[in-house]
Amino acid sequence: MLQQLRDQTQSTGFKVLVIAIIAVLVLFGFGATNVFSGGDPEVAEVGSFAITERVLGVETERERRRILGQMGPDFDPNDIDRLQLQQFALSQLINRQVLYQTAANLGLKVSAKAVNHELLQNPAYQRDGEFDEALYLQQVQMLGYRPEEFMQEYASAMGSNRLRGGIQSSALVADWEVAEVYSVLEQRRDVAYLPLLIADYANSVSVSDEEIAARYDADQSAYMKERSVDVEYLEFSVAAIAATSNVEIGEEELRLMYESDRDAALQTTERDSAHILFEVSSGRDDGATLDLARSVKERIDAGEDFAELAKELSDDLGSAATGGALGLSGKGVFDPMFEQALWALAKPNDVSEPIRTEFGYHLIKLVGISAAAYPSFALERDALIQRLRREAALDAFAELQEEIERSAYDERYALSETASKFALSLRRVDGVSQSGEVSEDAQVLNADMVKAALFSDELIEGENSSVINLDDETSIVVRVAQNYPSEAIPLEQVRSQISGEVRREKSLNLIDEAKADALSKLEQGEGVSQVASGLGKRWTTLDSVNRTQGDDEVAREVIQHAFTLPRPAENGRSVGSVLLTNGSSAVVAVTRVVMGDISSASDEEREQLHQALARRNSQAEFAAFYQGAEEFVGVTRSVQF
Repeated sequence: MLQQLRDQTQSTGFKVLVIAIIAVLVLFGFGATNVFSGGDPEVAEVGSFAITERVLGVETERERRRILGQMGPDFDPNDIDRLQLQQFALSQLINRQVLYQTAANLGLKVSAKAVNHELLQNPAYQRDGEFDEALYLQQVQMLGYRPEEFMQEYASAMGSNRLRGGIQSSALVADWEVAEVYSVLEQRRDVAYLPLLIADYANSVSVSDEEIAARYDADQSAYMKERSVDVEYLEFSVAAIAATSNVEIGEEELRLMYESDRDAALQTTERDSAHILFEVSSGRDDGATLDLARSVKERIDAGEDFAELAKELSDDLGSAATGGALGLSGKGVFDPMFEQALWALAKPNDVSEPIRTEFGYHLIKLVGISAAAYPSFALERDALIQRLRREAALDAFAELQEEIERSAYDERYALSETASKFALSLRRVDGVSQSGEVSEDAQVLNADMVKAALFSDELIEGENSSVINLDDETSIVVRVAQNYPSEAIPLEQVRSQISGEVRREKSLNLIDEAKADALSKLEQGEGVSQVASGLGKRWTTLDSVNRTQGDDEVAREVIQHAFTLPRPAENGRSVGSVLLTNGSSAVVAVTRVVMGDISSASDEEREQLHQALARRNSQAEFAAFYQGAEEFVGVTRSVQF
């Protein structure tokens, strides 16, 4: 079942649907803001609109679906934080309502013609570059709308997007802004630094035997040999059972499975269809609409062209332009009544009687049937045998788990009899630790659940474990053959390690002292040469460097820090220190700053910078506008998450 679902989600149709849903969400999310409201408790109020618990619940669930659609079939839904998702969904609802109501207050409206045009051109509802009525209706139904409600929500979303676009496009970028930003981005600095490296100071410090012994005694827990165990285990799996299976597969059984698979596959046959929709409205009641549909059916039976009548009379504007064409679709796409009528048509060009759905009355034409091809029994025979043997192995595996569990429990302190009884190989691995990795030929022992069992109090005395299921098709039983408790490592074995640790600490202390002394002298005006000489070092100079230069990691880190220092006064210097990635340090001095000159920039550089500033300014402009709009509309939260 899981594999079937995974296969379906990898299909082209599923991917098209996911892309389409995400495109809808980019426009206005899973709004449904005026469809699902009711008398349930309020969570927030945005102007005249109340966000209820039900609305928020719908929005939260649909945001969850959006995430699952984007992440793909292998993503675990349990990884989604429900509370954070609910907070995000509420923010989305509030943001949209603020914009919807602001657009309405400003008199911004979108015509039905503009909405129709946008829908027809929207790639979310197209296949192969053409509007696909089936895909469109599928999404409308999935979102919980009737077509007219969807159009209203879509129009509101278009209006708010136009408002957003208008505000953002009003942001301007002055030439002086471009020049100013360029001058900072292309700034160059003269930098000098004194590297204070651990290796240099480590040679000047000594570590006594007394210090090593004191560290060993004071921090004994750091020098312990980890507990380890010798392990015996039995592994068994569905694959192993299937490989040794001698189950006889009858020809009749193979035939029955083949026919079942074939019939199921043929159910996926797609039908190409067209329709004419007659909506029930305030100006035309149900009876009048049905009479109209029947009269048009009579005209079709009399020989009039279905496509021309659809263009002239259909209330479904999306498909009317293409003669009512809905394209190829399988089952599960259309309204159940519509689907039942379509699949009841026997041959191409048949037209149904008027069919009532929530959208109105339809006349449905069967344009064609796309029959699915299915391989012959001879081609499928070997695969069917493997499937049947695998199914038998799965059943045998479940029984084997229970039998081995009982046998291991009865044997208790050994696994040899159980291994012999079920023809399993008793394997042994010595020296398994909780943090160490076991070699490739015994990878099963690296599983967290196996390690947890091996180092539990229950197995310390050598009793057999219960059956541990590593996955749906592999299990293991383990026992501790020998336990080696944690113990202190002899001092002589860690003497070198401790000496290195103490030496490094002393070196870092010396570096901190040298760094503080050097910075103090530089800030007091002492010459740079004297400071370097006092440390027994020489300055490394980097002339006219930009932010991204540096021949090695130390130089790059120094330069990055140098650009955080303040600009020095004329003929002065700006000093600081930086802790390097390797633990060493450096004293850094900036002696000259040259600002970038926009006149040296290429036209392409100017344009790229202009566009980046335009995006920044437009975002800032809209953020300021939205803040004012939110205050004007009024937002009240009844619940704090």
